[in-house]
This record gives sequence, structure tokens and C-alpha cells, in this order.
Amino acid sequence: RNGIGLVRSYCTMPDDRFQRWVDASSVAGAIEPSMTALVQGLGRFDCHLIEEDSRFTALNQEQSSSTQESTRVADRLALSYFWVLAAYELVRTLDQRWRTGATTLPDESGNRVTALKRRMERLRIPLAKTETARRFPIDHAMAYPTISRDFGLAWHVAQDTYISRRELSDQLLDFLADLKKRQTQKKT
Repeated sequence: RNGIGLVRSYCTMPDDRFQRWVDASSVAGAIEPSMTALVQGLGRFDCHLIEEDSRFTALNQEQSSSTQESTRVADRLALSYFWVLAAYELVRTLDQRWRTGATTLPDESGNRVTALKRRMERLRIPLAKTETARRFPIDHAMAYPTISRDFGLAWHVAQDTYISRRELSDQLLDFLADLKKRQTQKKT
């Protein structure tokens, strides 16, 4: 009971985004039981990072330039980095299980998880390896962080290409929620 209260206090978004993550976690857990906790953890951090992005956006120039705020931005950057790495591994595993036949997904969902993996890979490789992803030879070897007023923390991966953590989290959450919906419809 106390754990649930802590989770709820950690994610106070008005649109109940965390509940969407919890609901969607069961579909990942059906593929691999340990994925339930991972998806819920990604959801908690996602909500926290979105709240921090919103809080930062509301600051004036003097506030956003403070030493304390600089430390908070560094924390947000590190947590976003770890979020991307963990989310990528989740998506990579789902894609691998689908491609090898270890799990059954509708073709549309399988193709969608592959596309999401490639999008995440475009960011993950320069983040984790400091090299260009093979599929994107014109990209930078280093993903440079930036803050977008619309999407929060993002990385500059190519001349005119930015990938935000929020964009990736929205896509992952939508994918899992749609998969859960299909799973529920299949049972009825």
C-alpha cells in the first residue's frame, strides 16, 4: 500500500498518464514477466521528467540560469539518458521476440515495434557508443542535448533532426496501449 502511495505522489500528472503505463505494462508482462516492473518504472520516470520539463519551462531567465537549476537540468539529462537506454532495450527485446517467433504479435504491431526500435536506435547508438548509427550515416556521432519548450529534453542527432525523450515515450506508451487494446479485444 505504501509503495502505491509513493508511486502516485511521484507522478501527479492530471491526465493520469502513469495509470496508462500501469495498464499497458501487463501486455509486456505477458511476453516476459519481468517487463511489467520495467514498464511501470519507465512510466514513473516518464511522468517525473515531463513534470520537470513543465516546471522548467515556467521559469524566467534568471531562475533557469541558477546553479540549483543547472544541477536539476543535469539530473534530468542523466535520467533521460538512462530512460532512453532502458526503453530501447525493452523495445529491442519485443522486436526480437516478434521476429524470431518467440511471441505472437499482429503484423501491424510487429512492424510498428520495428519502426520504433529504429527510431530509438538512431538516438541510442550515438548516446551509448558515441558513434553514428549504421542506418543513418549522415547523423552526428554524438547526440547533443537541447531543451525544447514544446517537448522538453531532446537530442540533436543530424543537421535538421532532433529526437525528444517525450516523443519516444509517447510512441512507446501508445504502442503498448494499442497492443493491450488488441489483446483485450481478442479475448472478447
